[in-house]
Amino acid sequence: MKKLVRCRACGFIMEEEKLRDKCPACGAPKIAFEPYTDPMGEKRRRLLKLDLHPVAVHFPVSFSVLVLLFSIVNLFLSGTASDLLVDTIKIMALLLPVFVIIAGILGYNDGKVRFRKIKISKILKAKILYAGIFFVVAAVLAAAIWTEGFDTGISTALIIVLAAGTITLSVILGLLGVSINKAAFPGN
Repeated sequence: MKKLVRCRACGFIMEEEKLRDKCPACGAPKIAFEPYTDPMGEKRRRLLKLDLHPVAVHFPVSFSVLVLLFSIVNLFLSGTASDLLVDTIKIMALLLPVFVIIAGILGYNDGKVRFRKIKISKILKAKILYAGIFFVVAAVLAAAIWTEGFDTGISTALIIVLAAGTITLSVILGLLGVSINKAAFPGN
């Protein structure tokens, strides 16, 4: 296993052989580093370093923001431009619940690798609850867009509120995730 060092100034951890004159994260001088022993097994650390869940989360967040933004922009368009934008919104709304499921599965796996048991973590249980709500809101949003569309002011308002709801849920899930991003049980 490679020797690790940790920056005392910011907590950044890296391989000792890659350390140059300054911390790549905060710019502290090389003398700010101290030896570091990783409390987690190498196999588990490699799995977590893949960052599959954090990467997968970007898709539903991006789609949520774009569905909301495009729905608002569509209020000011008509004709072909509106038709093209609505078709784009429909496709994104249809894919949104799928991406929520994928991110949720990867998040569940990430939680099991970090903590071995999901049921002991209040934060992970909260993330599962909010991810379930996110999926339901995303599915209702997709159904509203595909069945009602933007034909009336009420259906457009509903779509905008649901899209804003998906963004709110993304923020809640993101804040919960950041709070445990560096946490993990030690061992193999």
